[in-house]
Amino acid sequence: MLIIPAIDIIEGRCVRLHQGDYEQKVVYSDAPADVARSFATAGLRYLHVVDLDGARGGAVANWATIEAIARVPEMKIEVGGGIRTADDISRLLSIGVDRVVVGSIAAKSPELVKYWLEEFGSERIAVGMDVRNNSVAVSGWLEDSRRGPVEFLSEMIRYGARMFICTDIERDGALQGANVEFFEQLRKAFPEMRIIASGGVTTVEDLFALERVGVEAVIVGKALYEGRLRLEELTRITKS
Repeated sequence: MLIIPAIDIIEGRCVRLHQGDYEQKVVYSDAPADVARSFATAGLRYLHVVDLDGARGGAVANWATIEAIARVPEMKIEVGGGIRTADDISRLLSIGVDRVVVGSIAAKSPELVKYWLEEFGSERIAVGMDVRNNSVAVSGWLEDSRRGPVEFLSEMIRYGARMFICTDIERDGALQGANVEFFEQLRKAFPEMRIIASGGVTTVEDLFALERVGVEAVIVGKALYEGRLRLEELTRITKS
């Protein structure tokens, strides 16, 4: 299993939200690139970066911060939040981003994402699916797309997507443990999809439980920043 630490960015700072609520924000660092460097030094080799300003505003906003993170040696990164055009994707890839994450646009304009998958390849495009109350949320989790997970995933797989970052919003930032049953159901329904799980991971036991149900990688956020999970533990567990 690959362990992927998360860096969420608002106004150039590393933050965490509680269940996607922008009013419940905790700032952990004014220098996200230094945070990324600490992960790399510890031996973690992949990073999940979200431009929360971009997700809310509909356009990538924190370019300078993303570029600084992308320059950290020995670290691959995936970036999401506000990606709306092929030019966005091309620019991100050109500055060293390994993979881009498209979420809201996939729910709102799936045909456009189909084109991107054909243009850039399924290894460079991950589809983000953020779920609350069995419905896919969009625009920084502020809107309900009124699309169910099964309908959404079926369409994206049909269009060529293979890598999915799936988040249980109600668990995200709550430190209540991962919703293992949710991810197990996804794996059974879509055995061909590659799942990166996100939301609620609090303990090492959560990681092992997700691995047992077939999750390929896990994003860890608040539990790491709050000391519930230690970098040395994650380094021992992760597989590149």
